[in-house]
Amino acid sequence: MARLLLPQCCCGLTPLHLPRRAVALPPPPSLLPSSGVAASRRALSLRVAVAAPARLVTAEDEGSGSGSSSRASAGQDGGEGPSADGFDPGAPPPFGLADIRAAIPKHCWVKDPWRSMGYVVRDVVVVLALAAAAARLDSWLAWPVYWAAQGTMFWALFVLGHDCGHGSFSNNAKLNSVVGHILHSSILVPYNGWRISHRTHHQNHGHVENDESWHPLPEKLYRSLDSATRKLRFALPFPMLAYPFYLVRPNNPE
Repeated sequence: MARLLLPQCCCGLTPLHLPRRAVALPPPPSLLPSSGVAASRRALSLRVAVAAPARLVTAEDEGSGSGSSSRASAGQDGGEGPSADGFDPGAPPPFGLADIRAAIPKHCWVKDPWRSMGYVVRDVVVVLALAAAAARLDSWLAWPVYWAAQGTMFWALFVLGHDCGHGSFSNNAKLNSVVGHILHSSILVPYNGWRISHRTHHQNHGHVENDESWHPLPEKLYRSLDSATRKLRFALPFPMLAYPFYLVRPNNPE
Protein backbone atom coordinates (compact mmCIF):
# COMPACT_ATOMS: atom_id res chain seq x y z
CA MET A 1 0.00 0.00 0.00
CA ALA A 2 2.86 2.39 0.86
CA ARG A 3 4.46 1.75 -2.52
CA LEU A 4 1.20 2.53 -4.29
CA LEU A 5 0.55 5.78 -2.39
CA LEU A 6 4.07 7.13 -2.19
CA PRO A 7 6.17 5.99 -5.15
CA GLN A 8 9.74 7.14 -5.34
CA CYS A 9 9.01 9.46 -8.24
CA CYS A 10 6.39 11.36 -6.24
CA CYS A 11 7.93 14.37 -4.36
CA GLY A 12 11.20 12.50 -4.00
CA LEU A 13 9.88 10.48 -1.05
CA THR A 14 10.88 6.89 -0.53
CA PRO A 15 8.45 4.64 1.33
CA LEU A 16 9.62 3.06 4.53
CA HIS A 17 10.49 -0.60 4.45
CA LEU A 18 9.16 -1.94 7.72
CA PRO A 19 10.17 -5.44 8.73
CA ARG A 20 7.33 -7.89 8.77
CA ARG A 21 6.76 -9.52 12.13
CA ALA A 22 4.51 -12.40 12.85
CA VAL A 23 1.94 -11.56 15.53
CA ALA A 24 0.80 -14.51 17.59
CA LEU A 25 -2.94 -14.29 18.25
CA PRO A 26 -4.47 -16.25 21.12
CA PRO A 27 -6.41 -19.27 19.92
CA PRO A 28 -10.18 -19.19 20.24
CA PRO A 29 -11.65 -20.67 23.42
CA SER A 30 -12.84 -23.72 21.54
CA LEU A 31 -9.19 -24.64 20.74
CA LEU A 32 -7.84 -24.01 24.24
CA PRO A 33 -7.38 -26.88 26.62
CA SER A 34 -9.70 -27.06 29.63
CA SER A 35 -7.06 -25.57 31.93
CA GLY A 36 -6.52 -22.61 29.58
CA VAL A 37 -10.25 -21.90 29.36
CA ALA A 38 -10.54 -21.88 33.14
CA ALA A 39 -7.56 -19.54 33.49
CA SER A 40 -8.98 -17.09 30.94
CA ARG A 41 -12.32 -17.08 32.71
CA ARG A 42 -10.64 -16.38 36.06
CA ALA A 43 -8.70 -13.51 34.53
CA LEU A 44 -11.93 -12.09 33.03
CA SER A 45 -13.74 -12.34 36.35
CA LEU A 46 -10.86 -10.58 38.10
CA ARG A 47 -10.94 -7.73 35.58
CA VAL A 48 -14.70 -7.30 36.08
CA ALA A 49 -14.32 -7.35 39.86
CA VAL A 50 -11.67 -4.64 39.74
CA ALA A 51 -13.80 -2.43 37.49
CA ALA A 52 -16.85 -2.73 39.79
CA PRO A 53 -17.35 -0.46 42.86
CA ALA A 54 -15.64 -1.64 45.98
CA ARG A 55 -18.89 -1.57 47.99
CA LEU A 56 -22.54 -0.78 47.38
CA VAL A 57 -24.88 0.56 50.07
CA THR A 58 -27.98 -1.62 50.14
CA ALA A 59 -31.30 -1.24 51.91
CA GLU A 60 -30.07 -3.48 54.72
CA ASP A 61 -27.04 -1.23 55.16
CA GLU A 62 -29.29 1.85 55.36
CA GLY A 63 -31.22 0.25 58.21
CA SER A 64 -28.05 -0.70 60.09
CA GLY A 65 -25.34 1.45 61.56
CA SER A 66 -23.12 1.18 58.49
CA GLY A 67 -25.20 3.74 56.67
CA SER A 68 -25.06 6.31 59.46
CA SER A 69 -22.06 8.09 58.01
CA SER A 70 -23.74 8.48 54.63
CA ARG A 71 -26.90 9.79 56.27
CA ALA A 72 -24.89 12.21 58.36
CA SER A 73 -23.12 13.54 55.28
CA ALA A 74 -26.46 13.88 53.52
CA GLY A 75 -27.80 15.88 56.45
CA GLN A 76 -24.81 18.19 56.31
CA ASP A 77 -25.39 18.76 52.61
CA GLY A 78 -28.93 19.98 53.28
CA GLY A 79 -30.82 16.78 52.54
CA GLU A 80 -34.27 16.17 53.90
CA GLY A 81 -35.25 13.57 56.41
CA PRO A 82 -35.03 13.06 60.15
CA SER A 83 -32.05 14.64 61.84
CA ALA A 84 -29.85 13.11 64.51
CA ASP A 85 -32.28 14.10 67.27
CA GLY A 86 -35.23 12.50 65.45
CA PHE A 87 -36.83 15.73 64.17
CA ASP A 88 -38.46 15.38 60.73
CA PRO A 89 -39.19 18.80 59.12
CA GLY A 90 -41.58 17.17 56.65
CA ALA A 91 -43.82 15.61 59.30
CA PRO A 92 -46.95 17.45 60.54
CA PRO A 93 -46.63 19.14 63.94
CA PRO A 94 -47.80 17.20 67.02
CA PHE A 95 -50.46 19.85 67.74
CA GLY A 96 -53.35 21.44 65.90
CA LEU A 97 -54.86 24.90 65.52
CA ALA A 98 -57.31 24.20 68.34
CA ASP A 99 -54.41 23.46 70.69
CA ILE A 100 -52.82 26.82 69.84
CA ARG A 101 -56.08 28.66 70.47
CA ALA A 102 -56.52 26.88 73.80
CA ALA A 103 -53.02 27.93 74.90
CA ILE A 104 -53.77 31.66 74.36
CA PRO A 105 -55.26 33.37 77.47
CA LYS A 106 -58.92 34.31 77.13
CA HIS A 107 -58.37 38.02 77.78
CA CYS A 108 -56.27 38.17 74.60
CA TRP A 109 -59.40 37.43 72.55
CA VAL A 110 -61.32 40.42 73.94
CA LYS A 111 -61.59 43.30 71.40
CA ASP A 112 -61.44 46.68 73.11
CA PRO A 113 -62.25 49.50 70.64
CA TRP A 114 -61.14 52.21 73.10
CA ARG A 115 -57.75 50.64 73.51
CA SER A 116 -57.47 50.21 69.74
CA MET A 117 -58.33 53.88 69.14
CA GLY A 118 -55.75 54.79 71.77
CA TYR A 119 -53.08 53.12 69.65
CA VAL A 120 -54.31 55.06 66.62
CA VAL A 121 -54.11 58.41 68.44
CA ARG A 122 -50.66 57.58 69.83
CA ASP A 123 -49.20 56.66 66.44
CA VAL A 124 -50.75 59.67 64.68
CA VAL A 125 -49.29 62.01 67.33
CA VAL A 126 -45.83 60.46 66.82
CA VAL A 127 -46.13 60.86 63.04
CA LEU A 128 -47.07 64.54 63.37
CA ALA A 129 -44.32 65.14 65.94
CA LEU A 130 -41.67 63.64 63.66
CA ALA A 131 -42.84 65.74 60.73
CA ALA A 132 -42.77 68.92 62.84
CA ALA A 133 -39.30 68.13 64.17
CA ALA A 134 -37.92 67.49 60.70
CA ALA A 135 -39.41 70.70 59.37
CA ARG A 136 -38.02 72.61 62.33
CA LEU A 137 -34.49 71.29 61.97
CA ASP A 138 -34.47 71.28 58.14
CA SER A 139 -30.98 69.79 58.03
CA TRP A 140 -29.48 67.21 55.68
CA LEU A 141 -28.20 65.45 58.76
CA ALA A 142 -31.70 65.17 60.22
CA TRP A 143 -33.61 64.20 57.08
CA PRO A 144 -32.15 60.63 56.76
CA VAL A 145 -33.01 59.99 60.41
CA TYR A 146 -36.51 61.33 59.80
CA TRP A 147 -37.01 59.08 56.78
CA ALA A 148 -36.14 55.96 58.75
CA ALA A 149 -38.21 56.94 61.79
CA GLN A 150 -41.23 58.09 59.82
CA GLY A 151 -41.13 54.99 57.63
CA THR A 152 -41.28 52.88 60.79
CA MET A 153 -44.31 54.83 62.01
CA PHE A 154 -46.03 54.48 58.63
CA TRP A 155 -45.62 50.73 59.04
CA ALA A 156 -47.27 51.07 62.46
CA LEU A 157 -50.26 52.74 60.77
CA PHE A 158 -50.35 49.91 58.26
CA VAL A 159 -50.46 47.35 61.08
CA LEU A 160 -53.44 49.11 62.67
CA GLY A 161 -55.25 49.06 59.33
CA HIS A 162 -54.23 45.41 59.01
CA ASP A 163 -56.05 44.68 62.28
CA CYS A 164 -59.10 46.51 60.93
CA GLY A 165 -59.07 44.29 57.86
CA HIS A 166 -58.88 41.18 60.02
CA GLY A 167 -61.73 42.40 62.24
CA SER A 168 -59.56 42.31 65.35
CA PHE A 169 -59.62 46.10 65.80
CA SER A 170 -63.15 45.97 67.22
CA ASN A 171 -66.42 44.06 66.92
CA ASN A 172 -67.97 46.91 64.91
CA ALA A 173 -67.54 46.25 61.17
CA LYS A 174 -68.29 49.88 60.23
CA LEU A 175 -65.70 51.22 62.66
CA ASN A 176 -63.15 48.78 61.30
CA SER A 177 -63.89 49.83 57.73
CA VAL A 178 -63.74 53.59 58.39
CA VAL A 179 -60.54 53.46 60.46
CA GLY A 180 -58.92 51.04 58.03
CA HIS A 181 -59.68 53.26 55.02
CA ILE A 182 -58.33 56.38 56.75
CA LEU A 183 -55.12 54.75 57.98
CA HIS A 184 -54.27 52.93 54.76
CA SER A 185 -55.17 55.88 52.55
CA SER A 186 -52.75 58.05 54.54
CA ILE A 187 -49.88 55.78 53.43
CA LEU A 188 -51.25 55.31 49.87
CA VAL A 189 -52.48 51.72 50.33
CA PRO A 190 -55.93 50.91 48.85
CA TYR A 191 -57.63 49.38 51.86
CA ASN A 192 -60.41 47.42 50.18
CA GLY A 193 -58.20 45.84 47.52
CA TRP A 194 -55.61 44.91 50.12
CA ARG A 195 -58.28 43.46 52.45
CA ILE A 196 -59.61 41.15 49.72
CA SER A 197 -56.19 39.95 48.57
CA HIS A 198 -54.98 39.54 52.15
CA ARG A 199 -58.00 37.41 53.03
CA THR A 200 -57.26 35.19 50.02
CA HIS A 201 -53.65 34.97 51.20
CA HIS A 202 -54.70 33.64 54.61
CA GLN A 203 -57.18 31.20 53.08
CA ASN A 204 -54.36 29.69 50.98
CA HIS A 205 -51.40 30.37 53.25
CA GLY A 206 -48.29 28.57 52.02
CA HIS A 207 -50.06 27.17 48.93
CA VAL A 208 -47.65 27.14 45.99
CA GLU A 209 -50.31 28.00 43.40
CA ASN A 210 -53.12 29.86 45.23
CA ASP A 211 -51.28 32.01 47.75
CA GLU A 212 -51.60 35.73 46.98
CA SER A 213 -48.33 36.80 48.58
CA TRP A 214 -45.97 33.89 47.88
CA HIS A 215 -45.30 32.78 44.31
CA PRO A 216 -42.23 30.53 44.18
CA LEU A 217 -40.98 29.38 40.81
CA PRO A 218 -39.63 25.90 40.05
CA GLU A 219 -35.94 25.97 39.20
CA LYS A 220 -36.59 24.76 35.64
CA LEU A 221 -39.07 27.59 35.01
CA TYR A 222 -36.76 30.17 36.58
CA ARG A 223 -33.86 29.13 34.35
CA SER A 224 -36.10 29.37 31.28
CA LEU A 225 -36.86 33.07 31.95
CA ASP A 226 -35.02 35.67 29.92
CA SER A 227 -32.72 38.11 31.68
CA ALA A 228 -35.16 41.04 31.44
CA THR A 229 -37.95 39.07 33.12
CA ARG A 230 -35.63 37.91 35.90
CA LYS A 231 -34.46 41.46 36.56
CA LEU A 232 -37.93 43.04 36.55
CA ARG A 233 -39.39 40.36 38.79
CA PHE A 234 -36.63 39.58 41.29
CA ALA A 235 -34.09 42.44 41.27
CA LEU A 236 -34.60 45.46 43.53
CA PRO A 237 -36.27 47.93 43.31
CA PHE A 238 -38.63 46.59 40.63
CA PRO A 239 -40.68 44.24 42.90
CA MET A 240 -41.33 47.20 45.21
CA LEU A 241 -42.69 49.23 42.30
CA ALA A 242 -45.03 46.40 41.32
CA TYR A 243 -46.69 46.22 44.75
CA PRO A 244 -49.10 49.16 44.20
CA PHE A 245 -50.33 47.64 40.94
CA TYR A 246 -50.95 44.35 42.76
CA LEU A 247 -53.10 46.16 45.34
CA VAL A 248 -55.07 48.22 42.82
CA ARG A 249 -56.06 45.16 40.80
CA PRO A 250 -56.60 42.19 43.16
CA ASN A 251 -56.84 38.72 41.65
CA ASN A 252 -60.01 37.80 43.52
CA PRO A 253 -62.38 40.80 43.60
CA GLU A 254 -65.62 40.53 45.53
